[in-house]
Amino acid sequence: MGPSDQTVGKSAKTLWERELLDSAEVKRKATVAQLFFLDYYFQTLGYLAARKDRRARFDKDTAARGVTAAQYTKEFKSYCGRERVVLRRRRAKLHVDQFHIIAQVGQGGYGEVYLARKRETGEVCALKKMMKSTLFKMDEIRHVLVERDILTATKTEWLVRLLYAFQDASCVYLAMEYVPGGDFRTLLNNSGVLKEEHARFYICEMFAAVNELHKLGYIHRDLKPENFLVDASGHVKLTDFGLATGSLSPLRIDSLRKKLDNVKSTEALDVMKRSTMERRSIYRSIRQTDPRYADSIVGSPDYMAPEVLRGKPYTYSVDFWSLGCILFEFLAGFPPFSGITPEETWTNLKNWSKVLRRPHYEKEEDLIFNLSDLAWDAVTSLIAHASVRLSSISQIQKHPFFTLEPSSDSDSDSPKSKSTPKLPPTPMDWSTLRTTYSPPFVPSLDSEIDTGYYDDFTSVEDMEKYKEVKEKQANVDAIQEKDTEGMGRGVWVGFTFGKNGMGANAYGGRGEDGALATIF
Repeated sequence: MGPSDQTVGKSAKTLWERELLDSAEVKRKATVAQLFFLDYYFQTLGYLAARKDRRARFDKDTAARGVTAAQYTKEFKSYCGRERVVLRRRRAKLHVDQFHIIAQVGQGGYGEVYLARKRETGEVCALKKMMKSTLFKMDEIRHVLVERDILTATKTEWLVRLLYAFQDASCVYLAMEYVPGGDFRTLLNNSGVLKEEHARFYICEMFAAVNELHKLGYIHRDLKPENFLVDASGHVKLTDFGLATGSLSPLRIDSLRKKLDNVKSTEALDVMKRSTMERRSIYRSIRQTDPRYADSIVGSPDYMAPEVLRGKPYTYSVDFWSLGCILFEFLAGFPPFSGITPEETWTNLKNWSKVLRRPHYEKEEDLIFNLSDLAWDAVTSLIAHASVRLSSISQIQKHPFFTLEPSSDSDSDSPKSKSTPKLPPTPMDWSTLRTTYSPPFVPSLDSEIDTGYYDDFTSVEDMEKYKEVKEKQANVDAIQEKDTEGMGRGVWVGFTFGKNGMGANAYGGRGEDGALATIF
């Protein structure tokens, strides 16, 4: 067939065939198939090379020792037995029974997270277990596949690393690195308000982590303090990518839009009458008296950009809005649009430009909590209309608040600063955040399986915050499966990763940015 015949054949495809080829599902399956065969041959050739090397070392060792023919036959038989064990392990499918469950550390709307240890290797991991039927009923299969794809497509320290992904007849599992320092909600609960230099450090690390996600072509859209974890060294890692897809569910968009439309603009006056200290006190009081408020795993719109809530077109900058809200909470002690009730929060979000006000303290003992001009300019450059909002990591890095840091001698609490003149701020090096900067907080850990910074799932008090999640799961379980076609084996094709998949370090064909070039 000549070139002209190929062109005719390509252009002769019907409309539905072209639409099918351009669909996200077909493109993903094509990529998964490509990766499967690349990985299959990569691992096979790697296994053959390793086996050849083991045989060469065996022959060299026996020759050096000058063993007799009988002894060689005996040792060779033992060597072949070891090779059979290696081969059986290669063929074995990963199963949940291969993990020893130590404790539960998380609970979501669609599954649980456990601290676990892989029996064969001793690896410690966070094992996320999700029911296939629940994911299917709630139309969440695509979100789980996206999370798995993101985790396998990156090798950066800023994102939680995937160790294994596997499945059985009823569940899918993601075994990720265990990050022992807990999430930022726990840190904020314990600290209340952060010093400006500490807030700057953490928010810069959060921007660096989110930028890694953006480099993979994904927008998170639902960032909140719970999405950021503190590792053993005190640095930040981003997790929970379930909603980082191309578009929200139409039903969810409609639900968000209706909640905004149902509130009245004049009701925003209520929150505007309260002082900063009143808002801060109310927020802390509600969190203490109602453990489900803002800790609810079901989700909250407090940090979502207006264009996402309204279902309008949006860009990567919606994640910067969310980070602006988190920065505000770092410095003020409460989210910028939090209300006494969910209805009031929705009202505040609808009238965000009126509600957003600079925190102001008047009492002498509280003056240290007042934001600097640079900090407030950073907040309002992020919590802004999409047309004027900071929209790229380069713009973020050029803003004075994110490019300057106080020198070590400028700390007023330091004894040295009382006798030594303060030095001017020095530039912050974003490229060495994880290597040259000391985090304000480093977790105090007893061991690699310390769960002290996570909820105690044997405590009635800690479990109260998951009451809403349990109710949601019960309601989902009660839904009858009317159509099980979507539960077919093809839905989860290519999900496996690790033991018989690519593995955390098995595939070598990565681009300069750490991503698998065959995916993006």
